[in-house]
Amino acid sequence: MVVCELEPEHINGEVIREIRNCTEDLIFTFVRHPLTWYRSYWQMRQNDPTDRAGKWIDTIVDLPFWEFIETVIRESPGYLSNFYEDFVSRCRAIGKQENLRKDLDQILRLLRIPYNRESIFTRPASNVISSTEKYSYELALKLMQSEIEIIKRFNYLYIPQEVI
Repeated sequence: MVVCELEPEHINGEVIREIRNCTEDLIFTFVRHPLTWYRSYWQMRQNDPTDRAGKWIDTIVDLPFWEFIETVIRESPGYLSNFYEDFVSRCRAIGKQENLRKDLDQILRLLRIPYNRESIFTRPASNVISSTEKYSYELALKLMQSEIEIIKRFNYLYIPQEVI
């Protein structure tokens, strides 16, 4: 089995199959609660205004946080559900960002990919950006309703305390 890092950026299962000419779906991915995903995406773009991929969401990311969320709900409900579909459609295993270390450990064992288990649990977190932005309870519920596919599919039937 060949294990390699393809790109530092997001890459979906269809592209991996084309690049690697995969004969077996040994592809895995991680999903994240929509409320934390949108907040993190917005915050990362605020911290680095030059980081724009030309996607629709990047055309509204400079709005104030609450307005950004309202615009997503109004103009592209289910945006993240559609985005995730490209990643999860070809995956044999899907973990949750909220349980990253534990899920990665289980996935690598499931796929029989060699790895340093201790490193997974001892390596300091990276690419973590804190945000002081909060959702109102009503806005959180509206966003969750607009992303109901993810909410149900990945059992995100709760509001993370840190976002309210």
